[in-house]
Amino acid sequence: MQFTNIDNFINWVQVQKRFSKKVSLDKMKYYCQLFDNPQDQFKSIHVTGTNGKGSTVAMLKHILMKKGLKIATFTSPYVTCFNERICYNNTYISDEDVLTYANLFLSKYDIIEQSGYELPTFFEFITVLAFLYFASLEDLDFAIIEVGMGGRLDATNVITPILSIITNVAFDHMQVLGNTLEEILTEKLGIVKKGVPIVCGIRDNSLQLICQKWAKLNDTIAIFPQYEKLAIEKSDIDSSIFSYREWNQITLSLIGYHQIDNALVVMEAFDVLQKFFEKIDYKVKLTKMDLVKGLSDVTWIGRMEKISDHPLILIDGGHNIDGIRSICEFVKSLPYRSKRAVVAISHDKELKDMIAFIDETFTEIIFTQYTYARSAKAIDLYQISQSSHKKYNENLEEVIDEVYHSQADITIFLGSLYLVGEVRNLIGNKSYKK
Repeated sequence: MQFTNIDNFINWVQVQKRFSKKVSLDKMKYYCQLFDNPQDQFKSIHVTGTNGKGSTVAMLKHILMKKGLKIATFTSPYVTCFNERICYNNTYISDEDVLTYANLFLSKYDIIEQSGYELPTFFEFITVLAFLYFASLEDLDFAIIEVGMGGRLDATNVITPILSIITNVAFDHMQVLGNTLEEILTEKLGIVKKGVPIVCGIRDNSLQLICQKWAKLNDTIAIFPQYEKLAIEKSDIDSSIFSYREWNQITLSLIGYHQIDNALVVMEAFDVLQKFFEKIDYKVKLTKMDLVKGLSDVTWIGRMEKISDHPLILIDGGHNIDGIRSICEFVKSLPYRSKRAVVAISHDKELKDMIAFIDETFTEIIFTQYTYARSAKAIDLYQISQSSHKKYNENLEEVIDEVYHSQADITIFLGSLYLVGEVRNLIGNKSYKK
């Protein structure tokens, strides 16, 4: 079999199994060996965490690119198109390159089947595809690799990075990662490598001790933001201004208190990279001003992203309890009287707890659904809600029309990146006045 067009490939890869019968990194190591270990042919930074992975990747990428470095990223899930997952210098991988490396991997399937190993899962396939593409980029400086889920057994965990990052730890994917924060953190700490420093965006003292223990076992250090040295001066729908350590009045273009937390992780990671560049006498030297400039105008689609000023509409892909809590805490601080939420959530999430935060935050709630099979039914979300100002409409396009043609001081679409992706695509196909 050969893929001849991108739709042909996407239709095939989307129906590949999501989990292996036997969860192990041995398979991924074997797949990579078939191609002379492409993951070892470029420098990498490894990022895991319950929330904030994508935003952290976006900030790091932007800071380094503004310095003139060539940066690749591997992120998931996508918001607008499959190619978004694999990016080089802000350009998505081309359809042609997707097909080239997909067909190259597919050409090894007979060998894999004869070896006794299972064929790749969906995520294993696209991870190998990304590694092959990154290894082909002759002028690549760094690839920032985002974990798919967890860390210890994630398909990306065959790289040996120069830096590892855990953005934070909260409850999500408990059926796979464990039912306590300690268990979830332990899975994420599985990305720690010998001698590779790790930055951990974790406040809890007991969880910090676990990080320090893992670091010691791996002859490295765990670095935490100094939260007591943070002073937030402003945070609204345009930007945040904060001071941290020796930095005064840093402007962050990403919206929300949670993005300030992510920025602190990035600032600590920046320190590590600065020292690494000096140690190996890299072709550029990082300065504090590089960080300041990068944070001031970074963008990241689908994360408290403003898509319209009149009416004021934001979209956010927060899709678990901690993500929804962060959004709601920020929305409560905004000086608007009427605050409307448009909500769609995957059915396998903690629906009651997530909706409880939404109920107490917004003056109006519209429950809807997206086309992806995991979406909870709009009426089911409506029935869980205790709000007295709620309604539901299964037709997302009709909901968008209503939002654009009815009054609310602010509207936020939230609950899922799948929702965010569909909203962006539907709005892009219409001539709404932004």
